[in-house]
Amino acid sequence: MKKSKQDQFPLPDRAATEKLYAELRPNYELILYDIYQQLHQLAEEEGLSLTLKYRVKAFDSYCEKLVRLNKLQGSEMLQITDLLGVRIVCPFLEELEIIEQLIAQRFEILEMEHKAEQHSFREFGYDSVHLLIRADSLECEEQLPYSCGVCEIQLRTILQEAWAEVEHELVYKSDIGMPNHSIRRKLASLNASLTLSDLIFQEIRDHQKEIRQRGLKCRQAVESMSCGYRNIDIAQIPDSDVSEPEKEIPVPEHLTSKKLEKLMFGALEAHSNNQFRKAINLYSSALKIKLDPAIRSLVYNHRGMALFALAEYNKGLEDFNKSIEYNPENSRAWTNRGLAYRVLEKFDQSLENYDRVIDMHPQQYEGYWGRAQTCFEMKLFSRALSDCHKTIERKADFTPALELEKALRRQLF
Repeated sequence: MKKSKQDQFPLPDRAATEKLYAELRPNYELILYDIYQQLHQLAEEEGLSLTLKYRVKAFDSYCEKLVRLNKLQGSEMLQITDLLGVRIVCPFLEELEIIEQLIAQRFEILEMEHKAEQHSFREFGYDSVHLLIRADSLECEEQLPYSCGVCEIQLRTILQEAWAEVEHELVYKSDIGMPNHSIRRKLASLNASLTLSDLIFQEIRDHQKEIRQRGLKCRQAVESMSCGYRNIDIAQIPDSDVSEPEKEIPVPEHLTSKKLEKLMFGALEAHSNNQFRKAINLYSSALKIKLDPAIRSLVYNHRGMALFALAEYNKGLEDFNKSIEYNPENSRAWTNRGLAYRVLEKFDQSLENYDRVIDMHPQQYEGYWGRAQTCFEMKLFSRALSDCHKTIERKADFTPALELEKALRRQLF
Protein backbone atom coordinates (compact mmCIF):
# COMPACT_ATOMS: atom_id res chain seq x y z
CA MET A 1 0.00 0.00 0.00
CA LYS A 2 1.33 3.43 -1.02
CA LYS A 3 2.22 5.72 1.88
CA SER A 4 0.71 9.17 2.18
CA LYS A 5 2.84 12.29 2.40
CA GLN A 6 2.15 12.42 6.11
CA ASP A 7 3.47 8.88 6.52
CA GLN A 8 6.53 9.61 4.39
CA PHE A 9 7.41 12.73 6.37
CA PRO A 10 6.08 12.28 9.92
CA LEU A 11 5.76 15.31 12.18
CA PRO A 12 8.49 15.66 14.83
CA ASP A 13 8.15 14.19 18.29
CA ARG A 14 6.28 16.73 20.43
CA ALA A 15 8.23 16.21 23.66
CA ALA A 16 11.63 16.51 21.99
CA THR A 17 10.50 19.53 19.98
CA GLU A 18 9.15 21.26 23.08
CA LYS A 19 12.52 20.81 24.80
CA LEU A 20 14.31 22.28 21.76
CA TYR A 21 11.79 25.18 21.66
CA ALA A 22 12.54 26.01 25.31
CA GLU A 23 16.27 26.08 24.56
CA LEU A 24 15.92 28.25 21.46
CA ARG A 25 13.28 30.70 22.69
CA PRO A 26 15.64 33.11 24.55
CA ASN A 27 17.70 33.55 21.37
CA TYR A 28 14.53 33.97 19.28
CA GLU A 29 13.43 36.75 21.62
CA LEU A 30 16.77 38.56 21.32
CA ILE A 31 16.73 38.37 17.52
CA LEU A 32 13.11 39.56 17.39
CA TYR A 33 13.76 42.42 19.81
CA ASP A 34 16.61 43.63 17.60
CA ILE A 35 14.25 43.67 14.58
CA TYR A 36 11.64 45.51 16.65
CA GLN A 37 14.21 48.13 17.70
CA GLN A 38 15.22 48.75 14.10
CA LEU A 39 11.59 49.17 13.06
CA HIS A 40 10.92 51.48 15.98
CA GLN A 41 13.92 53.61 14.98
CA LEU A 42 12.68 53.81 11.38
CA ALA A 43 9.29 55.05 12.57
CA GLU A 44 10.84 57.63 14.92
CA GLU A 45 13.20 58.98 12.27
CA GLU A 46 10.28 59.43 9.87
CA GLY A 47 8.07 60.98 12.57
CA LEU A 48 5.43 58.26 12.24
CA SER A 49 3.01 57.53 15.07
CA LEU A 50 2.71 53.75 14.92
CA THR A 51 1.91 50.87 17.26
CA LEU A 52 4.39 47.99 17.10
CA LYS A 53 3.71 44.57 18.57
CA TYR A 54 6.02 41.59 18.41
CA ARG A 55 5.93 37.98 19.59
CA VAL A 56 7.63 34.62 19.31
CA LYS A 57 4.97 32.10 18.34
CA ALA A 58 3.84 30.09 21.35
CA PHE A 59 4.77 26.41 21.28
CA ASP A 60 1.15 25.20 21.26
CA SER A 61 0.34 27.55 18.37
CA TYR A 62 3.41 26.32 16.52
CA CYS A 63 2.28 22.69 16.93
CA GLU A 64 -1.31 23.45 15.93
CA LYS A 65 -0.12 25.16 12.77
CA LEU A 66 2.14 22.21 11.92
CA VAL A 67 -0.82 19.85 12.14
CA ARG A 68 -3.14 22.14 10.19
CA LEU A 69 -0.67 22.79 7.36
CA ASN A 70 0.27 19.12 7.24
CA LYS A 71 -3.35 18.23 6.61
CA LEU A 72 -3.63 20.83 3.86
CA GLN A 73 -0.40 20.27 1.97
CA GLY A 74 1.58 17.46 3.54
CA SER A 75 4.92 17.64 5.35
CA GLU A 76 6.91 17.78 2.13
CA MET A 77 5.74 21.37 1.51
CA LEU A 78 5.37 22.37 5.16
CA GLN A 79 7.10 25.58 6.28
CA ILE A 80 6.48 27.82 9.28
CA THR A 81 7.30 31.43 8.33
CA ASP A 82 5.75 33.29 11.25
CA LEU A 83 7.68 31.85 14.17
CA LEU A 84 8.93 35.41 14.67
CA GLY A 85 6.28 38.04 14.04
CA VAL A 86 5.96 41.82 14.17
CA ARG A 87 2.73 43.71 13.62
CA ILE A 88 2.74 47.40 12.74
CA VAL A 89 -0.55 49.23 13.16
CA CYS A 90 -0.91 52.64 11.49
CA PRO A 91 -3.60 55.29 12.01
CA PHE A 92 -3.96 55.95 8.27
CA LEU A 93 -3.54 54.13 4.97
CA GLU A 94 -0.83 56.53 3.90
CA GLU A 95 1.56 55.29 6.61
CA LEU A 96 1.29 51.73 5.27
CA GLU A 97 3.01 52.76 2.05
CA ILE A 98 5.60 54.87 3.87
CA ILE A 99 6.61 52.17 6.38
CA GLU A 100 6.63 49.51 3.63
CA GLN A 101 9.16 51.57 1.68
CA LEU A 102 11.28 52.13 4.79
CA ILE A 103 11.34 48.39 5.55
CA ALA A 104 12.40 47.66 1.98
CA GLN A 105 15.32 50.07 2.40
CA ARG A 106 16.49 48.57 5.71
CA PHE A 107 15.78 44.82 5.33
CA GLU A 108 15.98 42.15 2.64
CA ILE A 109 12.39 41.32 1.73
CA LEU A 110 12.00 37.71 0.61
CA GLU A 111 8.27 37.78 0.00
CA MET A 112 5.50 40.38 0.00
CA GLU A 113 1.75 39.79 -0.08
CA HIS A 114 -1.05 42.33 -0.32
CA LYS A 115 -4.05 40.36 0.83
CA ALA A 116 -6.42 42.19 -1.50
CA GLU A 117 -3.79 42.99 -4.14
CA GLN A 118 -4.22 46.67 -3.35
CA HIS A 119 -1.14 48.65 -4.25
CA SER A 120 -2.31 52.20 -3.54
CA PHE A 121 -4.27 53.53 -0.58
CA ARG A 122 -6.48 55.46 -3.04
CA GLU A 123 -7.87 52.30 -4.61
CA PHE A 124 -10.93 50.61 -3.17
CA GLY A 125 -10.56 47.27 -1.40
CA TYR A 126 -9.58 45.87 1.99
CA ASP A 127 -5.89 45.17 2.47
CA SER A 128 -3.38 43.77 4.90
CA VAL A 129 0.27 43.64 3.91
CA HIS A 130 2.48 40.70 4.92
CA LEU A 131 6.25 40.87 4.46
CA LEU A 132 8.83 38.15 5.04
CA ILE A 133 12.25 39.61 5.84
CA ARG A 134 15.49 37.71 6.19
CA ALA A 135 16.63 37.22 9.79
CA ASP A 136 20.32 36.45 9.25
CA SER A 137 20.96 35.59 12.90
CA LEU A 138 18.55 32.67 12.69
CA GLU A 139 20.40 31.04 9.82
CA CYS A 140 23.45 30.50 12.03
CA GLU A 141 21.46 28.83 14.80
CA GLU A 142 19.79 25.48 15.26
CA GLN A 143 16.15 25.79 14.23
CA LEU A 144 12.84 24.20 15.09
CA PRO A 145 11.59 21.64 12.56
CA TYR A 146 9.98 23.22 9.49
CA SER A 147 10.92 26.74 10.58
CA CYS A 148 13.19 29.03 8.55
CA GLY A 149 15.37 32.10 8.98
CA VAL A 150 12.70 34.73 8.41
CA CYS A 151 10.51 37.13 10.35
CA GLU A 152 6.98 37.99 9.27
CA ILE A 153 5.93 41.64 9.42
CA GLN A 154 2.24 42.52 9.13
CA LEU A 155 1.19 46.07 8.21
CA ARG A 156 -2.35 47.19 8.99
CA THR A 157 -4.39 50.25 9.77
CA ILE A 158 -6.26 50.44 13.06
CA LEU A 159 -9.49 49.44 11.31
CA GLN A 160 -7.83 46.58 9.44
CA GLU A 161 -6.41 45.38 12.75
CA ALA A 162 -9.88 45.43 14.34
CA TRP A 163 -11.31 43.45 11.43
CA ALA A 164 -8.46 40.92 11.46
CA GLU A 165 -8.83 40.29 15.21
CA VAL A 166 -12.56 39.66 14.93
CA GLU A 167 -12.19 37.55 11.79
CA HIS A 168 -9.51 35.46 13.51
CA GLU A 169 -11.85 34.63 16.37
CA LEU A 170 -14.99 34.06 14.31
CA VAL A 171 -13.51 32.18 11.36
CA TYR A 172 -9.88 31.16 11.68
CA LYS A 173 -9.95 29.78 15.23
CA SER A 174 -13.54 28.56 15.16
CA ASP A 175 -14.23 24.82 15.23
CA ILE A 176 -17.70 25.50 13.84
CA GLY A 177 -18.32 25.62 10.11
CA MET A 178 -18.52 28.85 8.14
CA PRO A 179 -21.55 31.02 9.00
CA ASN A 180 -24.67 30.82 6.89
CA HIS A 181 -25.09 32.87 3.73
CA SER A 182 -26.87 35.76 5.48
CA ILE A 183 -24.11 36.20 8.05
CA ARG A 184 -21.40 35.93 5.38
CA ARG A 185 -23.09 38.79 3.51
CA LYS A 186 -23.16 40.86 6.70
CA LEU A 187 -19.47 40.20 7.29
CA ALA A 188 -18.69 41.23 3.71
CA SER A 189 -20.72 44.41 4.18
CA LEU A 190 -18.90 45.21 7.42
CA ASN A 191 -15.58 44.59 5.70
CA ALA A 192 -16.50 47.03 2.92
CA SER A 193 -17.66 49.63 5.47
CA LEU A 194 -14.35 49.46 7.32
CA THR A 195 -12.46 49.78 4.05
CA LEU A 196 -14.52 52.81 3.07
CA SER A 197 -13.93 54.32 6.52
CA ASP A 198 -10.16 53.98 6.04
CA LEU A 199 -10.42 55.76 2.70
CA ILE A 200 -12.57 58.54 4.16
CA PHE A 201 -10.15 59.04 7.07
CA GLN A 202 -7.30 59.34 4.58
CA GLU A 203 -9.30 61.80 2.47
CA ILE A 204 -9.96 63.94 5.55
CA ARG A 205 -6.28 63.87 6.40
CA ASP A 206 -5.32 64.90 2.87
CA HIS A 207 -7.82 67.76 3.13
CA GLN A 208 -6.25 68.91 6.42
CA LYS A 209 -2.76 68.78 4.88
CA GLU A 210 -3.91 70.97 2.02
CA ILE A 211 -5.36 73.52 4.43
CA ARG A 212 -2.14 73.55 6.49
CA GLN A 213 0.01 73.98 3.38
CA ARG A 214 -2.09 76.91 2.23
CA GLY A 215 -1.91 78.44 5.69
CA LEU A 216 1.87 78.03 5.74
CA LYS A 217 2.15 79.71 2.36
CA CYS A 218 0.04 82.60 3.64
CA ARG A 219 2.20 83.01 6.75
CA GLN A 220 5.38 82.92 4.68
CA ALA A 221 3.97 85.59 2.40
CA VAL A 222 3.18 87.81 5.39
CA GLU A 223 6.67 87.34 6.87
CA SER A 224 8.27 88.05 3.51
CA MET A 225 6.28 91.22 2.92
CA SER A 226 6.83 92.45 6.46
CA CYS A 227 10.59 92.51 5.91
CA GLY A 228 10.24 95.54 3.64
CA TYR A 229 7.48 97.34 5.46
CA ARG A 230 9.52 100.53 6.05
CA ASN A 231 9.76 101.09 2.28
CA ILE A 232 6.00 101.19 1.75
CA ASP A 233 4.43 104.52 0.86
CA ILE A 234 1.45 104.97 3.18
CA ALA A 235 -0.37 106.98 0.50
CA GLN A 236 -0.40 103.87 -1.70
CA ILE A 237 -2.20 101.71 0.84
CA PRO A 238 -5.60 100.68 -0.61
CA ASP A 239 -8.79 101.38 1.26
CA SER A 240 -10.14 98.54 3.36
CA ASP A 241 -13.65 97.17 3.09
CA VAL A 242 -13.69 95.72 6.59
CA SER A 243 -13.90 98.72 8.89
CA GLU A 244 -17.56 98.01 9.71
CA PRO A 245 -18.23 95.31 12.31
CA GLU A 246 -19.47 92.02 10.90
CA LYS A 247 -23.12 91.20 11.43
CA GLU A 248 -23.99 87.53 11.70
CA ILE A 249 -26.49 86.39 9.10
CA PRO A 250 -28.61 83.43 10.20
CA VAL A 251 -27.91 80.44 7.95
CA PRO A 252 -29.65 77.06 8.26
CA GLU A 253 -27.33 74.67 10.11
CA HIS A 254 -27.19 72.11 7.27
CA LEU A 255 -25.94 74.83 4.88
CA THR A 256 -23.45 76.52 7.21
CA SER A 257 -20.58 74.03 6.83
CA LYS A 258 -20.86 73.88 3.04
CA LYS A 259 -20.99 77.66 2.69
CA LEU A 260 -18.08 78.12 5.09
CA GLU A 261 -15.98 75.48 3.32
CA LYS A 262 -16.60 77.13 -0.05
CA LEU A 263 -15.73 80.59 1.26
CA MET A 264 -12.59 79.42 3.05
CA PHE A 265 -11.28 77.45 0.09
CA GLY A 266 -11.79 80.49 -2.12
CA ALA A 267 -10.18 82.80 0.43
CA LEU A 268 -7.15 80.55 0.99
CA GLU A 269 -6.65 80.12 -2.74
CA ALA A 270 -6.81 83.88 -3.31
CA HIS A 271 -4.52 84.46 -0.32
CA SER A 272 -1.97 81.94 -1.64
CA ASN A 273 -2.00 83.69 -5.02
CA ASN A 274 -1.41 87.12 -3.40
CA GLN A 275 -4.95 88.26 -4.27
CA PHE A 276 -5.25 89.79 -0.83
CA ARG A 277 -8.23 92.07 -1.43
CA LYS A 278 -10.29 89.18 -2.79
CA ALA A 279 -9.22 87.03 0.16
CA ILE A 280 -10.21 89.76 2.62
CA ASN A 281 -13.68 90.03 1.11
CA LEU A 282 -14.18 86.27 1.30
CA TYR A 283 -12.97 86.13 4.90
CA SER A 284 -15.38 88.95 5.71
CA SER A 285 -18.25 87.00 4.15
CA ALA A 286 -17.31 84.00 6.26
CA LEU A 287 -17.38 86.14 9.40
CA LYS A 288 -21.01 87.05 8.71
CA ILE A 289 -21.99 83.40 9.26
CA LYS A 290 -22.73 82.13 12.75
CA LEU A 291 -19.48 80.39 13.68
CA ASP A 292 -18.00 78.45 16.55
CA PRO A 293 -15.58 80.74 18.50
CA ALA A 294 -12.53 78.65 17.50
CA ILE A 295 -13.47 78.89 13.81
CA ARG A 296 -14.18 82.61 14.08
CA SER A 297 -10.75 83.05 15.68
CA LEU A 298 -9.13 81.21 12.75
CA VAL A 299 -10.90 83.38 10.15
CA TYR A 300 -9.97 86.63 11.94
CA ASN A 301 -6.36 85.47 12.08
CA HIS A 302 -6.25 84.74 8.35
CA ARG A 303 -7.92 88.03 7.47
CA GLY A 304 -5.45 89.86 9.68
CA MET A 305 -2.60 88.24 7.74
CA ALA A 306 -4.11 89.40 4.44
CA LEU A 307 -4.54 92.94 5.77
CA PHE A 308 -0.99 92.87 7.02
CA ALA A 309 0.24 91.82 3.58
CA LEU A 310 -1.44 94.95 2.20
CA ALA A 311 0.48 97.04 4.77
CA GLU A 312 -2.73 97.77 6.71
CA TYR A 313 -0.96 97.00 9.94
CA ASN A 314 -3.37 98.59 12.41
CA LYS A 315 -6.37 96.88 10.85
CA GLY A 316 -4.46 93.61 10.79
CA LEU A 317 -3.66 94.13 14.48
CA GLU A 318 -7.37 94.62 15.22
CA ASP A 319 -8.12 91.26 13.61
CA PHE A 320 -5.37 89.52 15.58
CA ASN A 321 -6.88 91.06 18.75
CA LYS A 322 -10.28 89.64 17.83
CA SER A 323 -8.76 86.27 16.99
CA ILE A 324 -7.22 86.05 20.46
CA GLU A 325 -10.44 87.30 22.05
CA TYR A 326 -12.42 84.45 20.50
CA ASN A 327 -9.75 81.83 21.20
CA PRO A 328 -6.97 82.74 23.68
CA GLU A 329 -5.23 79.44 22.84
CA ASN A 330 -4.72 80.36 19.18
CA SER A 331 -0.93 80.53 19.21
CA ARG A 332 -0.81 81.61 15.54
CA ALA A 333 -2.75 84.74 16.39
CA TRP A 334 -0.37 85.54 19.26
CA THR A 335 2.58 85.03 16.89
CA ASN A 336 1.06 87.28 14.24
CA ARG A 337 0.18 89.94 16.80
CA GLY A 338 3.80 89.88 17.98
CA LEU A 339 4.85 90.52 14.39
CA ALA A 340 2.32 93.35 14.02
CA TYR A 341 3.56 95.06 17.18
CA ARG A 342 7.15 94.73 15.95
CA VAL A 343 6.28 96.36 12.61
CA LEU A 344 4.47 99.13 14.49
CA GLU A 345 7.60 99.49 16.65
CA LYS A 346 5.74 98.61 19.83
CA PHE A 347 8.57 96.34 20.84
CA ASP A 348 7.68 95.68 24.49
CA GLN A 349 4.22 94.47 23.46
CA SER A 350 5.80 92.39 20.70
CA LEU A 351 8.04 90.66 23.26
CA GLU A 352 5.06 90.00 25.55
CA ASN A 353 3.22 88.24 22.73
CA TYR A 354 6.20 86.07 21.80
CA ASP A 355 6.72 85.21 25.48
CA ARG A 356 3.14 83.96 25.54
CA VAL A 357 3.72 81.84 22.42
CA ILE A 358 6.80 80.27 24.03
CA ASP A 359 4.85 79.53 27.23
CA MET A 360 2.17 77.80 25.15
CA HIS A 361 4.54 75.82 22.90
CA PRO A 362 8.10 75.75 24.30
CA GLN A 363 9.14 72.95 21.90
CA GLN A 364 8.21 74.88 18.77
CA TYR A 365 10.51 77.38 17.10
CA GLU A 366 8.10 80.17 16.04
CA GLY A 367 8.03 82.03 19.36
CA TYR A 368 11.82 82.07 19.73
CA TRP A 369 12.27 83.17 16.13
CA GLY A 370 9.79 86.05 16.48
CA ARG A 371 11.38 87.15 19.73
CA ALA A 372 14.87 87.00 18.19
CA GLN A 373 13.79 89.39 15.43
CA THR A 374 12.20 91.82 17.88
CA CYS A 375 15.31 91.77 20.08
CA PHE A 376 17.39 92.45 16.98
CA GLU A 377 15.21 95.49 16.17
CA MET A 378 15.74 96.67 19.77
CA LYS A 379 19.51 96.16 19.37
CA LEU A 380 19.45 93.57 22.15
CA PHE A 381 21.92 91.48 20.21
CA SER A 382 22.89 89.00 22.95
CA ARG A 383 19.26 88.14 23.62
CA ALA A 384 18.58 87.90 19.91
CA LEU A 385 21.52 85.50 19.48
CA SER A 386 20.30 83.33 22.36
CA ASP A 387 16.84 83.07 20.78
CA CYS A 388 18.43 82.31 17.40
CA HIS A 389 20.22 79.37 19.01
CA LYS A 390 16.94 78.13 20.50
CA THR A 391 15.26 78.47 17.12
CA ILE A 392 17.98 76.45 15.39
CA GLU A 393 17.87 73.79 18.12
CA ARG A 394 14.22 73.23 17.21
CA LYS A 395 14.55 73.67 13.44
CA ALA A 396 18.13 73.05 12.39
CA ASP A 397 17.60 73.83 8.70
CA PHE A 398 15.77 77.15 9.21
CA THR A 399 17.79 79.40 6.89
CA PRO A 400 16.55 82.83 8.16
CA ALA A 401 17.68 81.99 11.70
CA LEU A 402 21.03 80.72 10.46
CA GLU A 403 21.59 83.95 8.51
CA LEU A 404 20.55 86.15 11.42
CA GLU A 405 22.88 84.19 13.71
CA LYS A 406 25.81 84.96 11.37
CA ALA A 407 24.88 88.65 11.31
CA LEU A 408 24.65 88.75 15.10
CA ARG A 409 28.01 87.05 15.52
CA ARG A 410 29.59 89.66 13.29
CA GLN A 411 27.91 92.38 15.33
CA LEU A 412 28.98 90.95 18.69
CA PHE A 413 32.39 89.49 17.92
